[in-house]
Amino acid sequence: MKTIRYKQIDSTNDEAKRLIKKGVSSGMVVIADEQTRGRGKPGSSWYSPPGVAVYLSAIFKSDKDPLDLTLITISVAKSVVETINKVSGLKASIKKPNDVLINDKKVCGILIERLASGHLIIGIGVNINNEKNSFPDDLNATSLQAETGQDYVVEDFIDELLGCLAYLSNI
Repeated sequence: MKTIRYKQIDSTNDEAKRLIKKGVSSGMVVIADEQTRGRGKPGSSWYSPPGVAVYLSAIFKSDKDPLDLTLITISVAKSVVETINKVSGLKASIKKPNDVLINDKKVCGILIERLASGHLIIGIGVNINNEKNSFPDDLNATSLQAETGQDYVVEDFIDELLGCLAYLSNI
């Protein structure tokens, strides 16, 4: 997969939409160090401070039935769980359809958007080095660092995750 990286962007999913309008097809991944307008499920924002987490969106062309999006979301969540377990040794779990939890706290959110063009945008946010007390009070969230006391290299996590998501080119 090809990647394009930004220091700061409004939303990786929004940038993926802009790239599709410019002719980018399948297999591109938008990665940002910080999002100023990250989104979760409709109506909610994604807390996206700089340099401590994974914010990425992958673009794929798919002819899958929109009803298959739940299965794709769960498959992506399984890849995130596998990556978390491998990188940190923590036991993550899936809260269907689009959240990954550690110790009953949200560590990852997945947002899949299907465009009329047939493109899928798979947005993934994973809290990596957020400090335990850095989340807004109204979020039941955690990070790998908050759970283990260790710092992680965000880029290494992204590389591992992209390896686990390689199957997406066949959707």
